[in-house]
Parts: sequence; structure tokens; C-alpha cells
Amino acid sequence: MTDAIRLQNCQFAYHKNTNVLNIDELTIKKGEKVFLYGPSGHGKSTLLNLIAGVLKASSGNVEVLGQDLSKLNQSARDKLRGEKIGYIFQLFNLIPYLSVKENIELPCLINKKRAQSLTNIEAQAMALIESLGLFDLTTKSVTDLSIGQQQRVACARALIGEPEIIIADEPTSALDEKNNKEFMKLLMNEWEKKKFTLLFVSHDERLKTYFDRTISLPEINRHV
Repeated sequence: MTDAIRLQNCQFAYHKNTNVLNIDELTIKKGEKVFLYGPSGHGKSTLLNLIAGVLKASSGNVEVLGQDLSKLNQSARDKLRGEKIGYIFQLFNLIPYLSVKENIELPCLINKKRAQSLTNIEAQAMALIESLGLFDLTTKSVTDLSIGQQQRVACARALIGEPEIIIADEPTSALDEKNNKEFMKLLMNEWEKKKFTLLFVSHDERLKTYFDRTISLPEINRHV
């Protein structure tokens, strides 16, 4: 099993001499599902932004799917993210004037390379809609949906085009217990089908039972 994500001697600081992250090594294998936890303020979102190529490490290496992000410019990092990474945001980031189906299809319309993995964008969007229990809501505006339904749309949008890595940033923080369990079951069902690399970040340690491996960010971050 080869590496999907690998960090070595990685440091990041927003301000000079104040590191938010200082990680000697972090490796996640392809197809692995990993639960990363830690309290607020310990750099979880910063780490995800480094892996997604939104931020660039101050020093050290961040490799994603064999590419060293420190050697890529912002445009190349954006391209890699658009083609290979699906992102489930804490606050969903759905487009309010688009329907459920249109929101889900959006990554493939923005990134043609992502669309090339599909023979039919609409067919996969509809397959995800059915798999995630959204069939009756296909043409509805996302503003008419419940919080739990919106999160399922966000999940489907991240999954379309079969990205190799899914990053989930506190995706259940706005869900009640019932919707939380339902969402996790749906996400794990999708992982069983596709075996993408899943990096799931949360402060809720109860969720770690769903994952192959658990990583404590405070334990690996020599934050100075």
C-alpha cells in the first residue's frame, strides 16, 4: 500500500517565530480511513489546508499522491486539489441559488479532469443522490433543506468524480445525534464502495470507532 499523504519535518507559521504546526512525520496510506482529533486551536484546519494545498509549509515536505507540494506553485496546487481531492466542509459551503443536483455536479463542471473519470456526470450525480437518500430533493434549492440533508449534499459533492482523497473537516459538528449516526453510516458505505483515502477531522472522539487508525494531533504536533 503506497502513501496518499506524507509530511516530514513540516512546519507552518502564520507569524514569524510562532509555529502553529511542527510535525516530524505523518503518513497516511492510500485507501486508509484515518480519524484525526484534537481540541480547538491545535492546528487541525491549518493541517488540512496544507494537505489540500491551500497553504504552503514554511519548511519541510508535504507530499500528496506522490507530488511534493513545496515544489508546486499555487496554480498547480489548486489543480491537484480540484482533480484529486474532495472536501467536506464544516459549514457545508453549498451554493444557495443552485439545486441539490446542481451543487453535487459543480466540481465536475469546474474541473474538466475530474469529469473525465466519469462516462456521465448526471448519472453519477443521480447515483450519489439515491445512495445518500436525497432522491426526493433532487431539484430543490439547498436553502430548503434541513441541516442533515445539506450535509449529505456536501458529502455527495465531495465524492463526485471519484477523487482519490476525501478530507472531512468537522463534518458532523452541526448535526444532532440521529443525523450524526446517519451521516457516518452513509459515508462509511461510500468508502466501502470506492476505498478512497479518508482523512476525517473532529474533536468528537466517539467517532473514532468508524476508522482504521486514530491520530491525536497534539501528540504529533511539536507546537512551539
